[in-house]
Amino acid sequence: MVRYDNRFFQLEPQSRNYAPAKGKVVVCEGREGSIAIEYRDRALAWREIAAPARAGVPKTRPPVARATAPTPRTAKRKWVPPGDHPWRQAGRRGAEHRASGGITVATRQSWALPSAAP
Repeated sequence: MVRYDNRFFQLEPQSRNYAPAKGKVVVCEGREGSIAIEYRDRALAWREIAAPARAGVPKTRPPVARATAPTPRTAKRKWVPPGDHPWRQAGRRGAEHRASGGITVATRQSWALPSAAP
């Protein structure tokens, strides 16, 4: 279907090929009012048709619900683990160990052989 000057034209199928769907056509209007429709420099057969029926658009639009004022967003709080969470228990055990004075560093024996001084 082609629309030109508020007139609608239906392109006739050409042999077994279909009319150019969504292709660009050239509409030529002569001085005496004759119309020719061309696609890729070839004239196409056409017939004028009545304007297609418009989609069922309601005459009155339904009332739009009024938008309420947007509520201000609250800042997202950082997640803090609860008191009985394993992360807190590990920290508590370390603090208790340090408070009891039980900080001991295990000494390891060195298996390295003594070297001669240079």
